[in-house]
Amino acid sequence: MNILNSLCLFTLFMILIFIKQALSIKCWECRSDADPKCADPFDNSTFAIGDCRDASLPHLPGLRSTMCRKVRQKVHGVWKYVRSCAFLGEPGIGGDERFCLMRTGTYNIFMEYCTCNTKDGCNTSSTTLISSILLSLLFSVHYVFR
Repeated sequence: MNILNSLCLFTLFMILIFIKQALSIKCWECRSDADPKCADPFDNSTFAIGDCRDASLPHLPGLRSTMCRKVRQKVHGVWKYVRSCAFLGEPGIGGDERFCLMRTGTYNIFMEYCTCNTKDGCNTSSTTLISSILLSLLFSVHYVFR
């Protein structure tokens, strides 16, 4: 296989990887009231990451999930965490995922919404996942130049 064929194969492979990444996102889906490992610090050892392409809202048919969300709420002194696919809104505040939207209310109520779409599983409290794009790129470069 000559270098031109290898380069074409590599380019096609990368295009397919990026299309897959652009069309769907995978998010952690859990509730801390059902499993305490869903709270912070997040322990994803017992959760499967969910594919948001399969998620839907019955009252908004046709709307696709394109982001992940983590909600941290305190109601009457009790903290609860919810991690899920997100359908509406924008990532972070003004597109900056480092910032979360915070709301407070009367009677000791606090809510924080963190929304992201930079990578699969971005709705965790700490990142330990290696990007599949990076792994694919390393494999492809090794294959082409061996």
